[in-house]
Amino acid sequence: MTVLITPQRVKQEVSRLPAFPLVINELLHVLDDDTSSMMVLAQHVERDPVLTGRILSAANRLLRAEGWQEVRDVYTAASLIGFSRIREIVLTTCIANLNGNFASQHFHWGHCLAAGVAAQELALRAKGNQNGALVAGLLHDIGQLWLAYFYPLEFQQVRLQVEVHDMEICEAERVMFGMDHSEIGGIVAEYWQLPKDITNAIVNHHDPDDKAARNPTVAAVHLAEAIIQALDLPYRDLNYVFRVSSAACRTLGVHWGEESFALLGVIDARYQYALSVFP
Repeated sequence: MTVLITPQRVKQEVSRLPAFPLVINELLHVLDDDTSSMMVLAQHVERDPVLTGRILSAANRLLRAEGWQEVRDVYTAASLIGFSRIREIVLTTCIANLNGNFASQHFHWGHCLAAGVAAQELALRAKGNQNGALVAGLLHDIGQLWLAYFYPLEFQQVRLQVEVHDMEICEAERVMFGMDHSEIGGIVAEYWQLPKDITNAIVNHHDPDDKAARNPTVAAVHLAEAIIQALDLPYRDLNYVFRVSSAACRTLGVHWGEESFALLGVIDARYQYALSVFP
C-alpha cells in the first residue's frame, strides 16, 4: 500500500519531530561568535549534564595520555580541548539525541556519525568548510528519520523492497511515498533554517548533478556516503555503492587508486575513535 507524501505534508509534520535542544542551539551560536569567551561557553555547557560529561571525558583522555592529573571543572576542560573539538561534541550529541527517538537507531547513528567524520576529513583535505561538512554529514539522512518517525511500517516495507529486489533506496521510497528521503530532508533542513550549503548537501547526497557537485560541502557529503558504504561503516548486508560523481571527485581533488588508501585508512580510524567517544 502506497502513501503519497507531499511537500506540504512534510512541512506540516516537521514541527512534531524532536527539536534541537535549546541549550545546543545556544551553544552553537556561542561557538560561532568570535567575541564569545570560554567562560560564557562553559556556563552554557554546564546546563547540560551529557555535554558536561563528554567534554570532561575528552579533556581527561588527553591529559591521561600525557600523564597529567585529570580535571573536574568544565572551564579548564573546555580550555584544553578548544572550540573546534567542543563544536564536534555539541553537534554529535545533538544528532545522537535525535536518533534516540527512532527504531534501528544504533545503525542509523553509526551511519550518520561515519558520514560526518568522512565528510569533515574530505573537507579538511580540500581546505573547505569542515564544520559545515560535519553538520551536513551528520544530518544527511534526516529525511529517513522523518519517514521512520511518521510512517514506521511503510518505511520498513521500503527497506524490505530494497533488500529483496535490490532496488536503490531512493527509488523504493519514491514508489512508496512519491518522494525520497533526500527531498524530505531538504524540506526539514529549510524548516530548521540550516545554511544553504548544508541543505543542498542533504538534498544531493546520493546523486548530485555537476553543478551541485561543484559545491565543496555537497561534494564532501556525497563522497563520504560512498566511502563509508564501501568501507562498511558500520557493517550491514545492504551497504552498496551505486555511483560516485566524477564532478565531486574533481571538486575535492580526490583521485582513486593507491594514493587514496591513506585517506580511507584515516576515515576508518577516525570513525572507530568517534565510536569510542560517542557510543
